[in-house]
Amino acid sequence: MRGGAFALLLIAAAVLAAAPARAADPPVVASPKPDHVAISLYRDPNRDTDSRLPSPDEEEPLGGFALIRETRTVDLPPGPVTVRFEGVSSSILPESALLRGGGKPREKNYDRRLLSQRGLLDALTGQQVLLRTTDRATGKARFERVRIRSGPEELIVERKGGFEAVQCSGLSETLLYDAVPAGLNPVPTLSMTLGDQPGGRTKLELTYLANNFDWQSNYVGQIGAEAESVDLFAWLTVASGDSTNFVDADIAVIAGRIAFFRQAPVADDEHGWEEEQRRQEEAEKDPWNPDNIEVWFSCWPRGSTGGGSYNPRLFGPQDLPAYRPEYSVGFFYGGGGGGCGGEDDGCGEIVVTGSRIAPREDIGDYKLYRVPQPTTLGAQSRKQIAFLEKPGVAAQMLHVFAVRGDNFDDYTDPVLRIDNKKGGPLAEPMPGGQVALFQRRLGEPMLVAETNVKDKAVGELIDLQLPDQDDSDVDTDQDTLDSGDDWTRYRITVENFGESDEPVEISFENDLDYVVDKISRATRVRDGKRIWSVTVPADGKRTIDYRVREVARIGADNQDDWEEPEGY
Repeated sequence: MRGGAFALLLIAAAVLAAAPARAADPPVVASPKPDHVAISLYRDPNRDTDSRLPSPDEEEPLGGFALIRETRTVDLPPGPVTVRFEGVSSSILPESALLRGGGKPREKNYDRRLLSQRGLLDALTGQQVLLRTTDRATGKARFERVRIRSGPEELIVERKGGFEAVQCSGLSETLLYDAVPAGLNPVPTLSMTLGDQPGGRTKLELTYLANNFDWQSNYVGQIGAEAESVDLFAWLTVASGDSTNFVDADIAVIAGRIAFFRQAPVADDEHGWEEEQRRQEEAEKDPWNPDNIEVWFSCWPRGSTGGGSYNPRLFGPQDLPAYRPEYSVGFFYGGGGGGCGGEDDGCGEIVVTGSRIAPREDIGDYKLYRVPQPTTLGAQSRKQIAFLEKPGVAAQMLHVFAVRGDNFDDYTDPVLRIDNKKGGPLAEPMPGGQVALFQRRLGEPMLVAETNVKDKAVGELIDLQLPDQDDSDVDTDQDTLDSGDDWTRYRITVENFGESDEPVEISFENDLDYVVDKISRATRVRDGKRIWSVTVPADGKRTIDYRVREVARIGADNQDDWEEPEGY
């Protein structure tokens, strides 16, 4: 028996020796922060280019996105290694991350368990922490060891006197933690496991997409005394809803509409609203969703039992503090757009000089504006950077009317028109945005209009809508001259009651049901419309005749011979 047992031991030892050893986990190297960051911002593709950015206090995330490129230098041991990229964007799309330098990535993880109130409570449930209670009358603090007996939603602690719902006693209570539990990260962290590589000091380039960014153009115009010119100045308003600070980053914005899909297309057997509802429910149940990280507790009503439910809660949580973002010095509030504002932080006042204005670069049909100096884009902040300054741009004030099918818009606000022709005084693409127009009255600049402009390329006309003029000197009337079974002939009379000549423009356009033809005056075609331009003299009038003809569309109800398409 002894010999048999000894033989079995030898066999077992031989088997174990022959079995391959289990590979140890690769070493972990942390990169605390990037050496350099470059951010390219794209506008929200679902937001009109001339609409405003969402207000800073709105809860919805920004709809644009950013392409972020980080450069990091790390010391790597030879062989497989896991690199932790700390301080990446909190809105990163991990599946979009690309890494250059070092070995080839074998595994990728994005750590969402951030150091937060929810994270501490979730990690330390069942363990002892320190409860600090402050007497409001005396201001004295008392400390006691307690054990957390519930999850973050309903905070219950076990103490010597039994079980208690914290923050419901009427006293100021705070939980103190001895240490940060393992697995909680103070900043968003992306980790990548690399394959075999030689090791040593290595320069890595991490590139990824991130949501919750946006940008917008904001124009300021000073109209000349006779409205024959305008001095244009423009800001790039850059917005970040991210929780990460990007210090001394190279920032650029891209003008143009990009096809960007945040979610996979909906399946054929699913409805869009059902898919969206499912995503919202998943986000509400996800405890590590950015909207669910912080925990707020409510207590039972503490008024008299006969007082009714309308009595105010005495010891519930206060309202969240209102966040007021910082803007660059000299524009709105002051400070430096999150993380700036001090004299030594390198975020000085934005000076309007040629060297500090963001120049334009052409990338195919897109336009790129690159901020010429390193800029800090703070967490949940906005910042303005100058990108256009054009004094003395030729302009014209005129009255614009429109005929579309059988409809005539006989009243419209005047417009300030800029001809953005090649070689002209402007000759720059105009990214869509808001426009504030000023004009000097009695020697002081006065706001005369707040309007907007869509994306305009070089060679297009830019019409800036001006406010309503109740006492306009230009009036129009439409009269019917003749009609038939499916047509009507009209005359438009434009009359000027003022003491100076007034430029007028009328556009003629077909629609689905009517065709406009037989126009009595010479017109030119622009943007698919026929345009009649005329200068109406003081105390004078001008007329134009045209015909509107009704057309029957294929498949209309009045076509008896219409057949239903096959397979309809």
